[in-house]
Amino acid sequence: GVAAAALGAAGAFVQPPAAGAAAPSGRRSALATFGLVAAPAAAELLFESPAHAAPAWTGSYSDPNHPGCKREISVSGTSVKIAGTDGSPGCDRGEAQTPWSLSAALRSADSDEVLIDFSPKGGPKDLVGKWDGSGIRFPDGNKWSKKQ
Repeated sequence: GVAAAALGAAGAFVQPPAAGAAAPSGRRSALATFGLVAAPAAAELLFESPAHAAPAWTGSYSDPNHPGCKREISVSGTSVKIAGTDGSPGCDRGEAQTPWSLSAALRSADSDEVLIDFSPKGGPKDLVGKWDGSGIRFPDGNKWSKKQ
């Protein structure tokens, strides 16, 4: 792919020794050889996608422990706000709903973990939620799945 193209392009600038001539030696030869070896590696680094993209935390989620209830996350920098409702236990059958809001924080803008303060709902102050590619997994095994 990219490495082969870079190697081919770099090879076009280095001429092989003439027939019967001694192989070149010295700094220039070493640098030319190094350039042929380093160019593909550098090209791979330039064109390779990052190991993991930052999770897209912002959006609506479904919580299997509270079917149909609101779970809405918004992010500004590393500050996270979560707005939701709870029913008894769900919200999809006309149950009375109790609104709530929570504060949370990301360690960095591309963090795959969020630290949520559930104390306003009677839960722990520092609960870690981990992004698993399609939602937020909690230590108790519950997962809020991101809605598309």
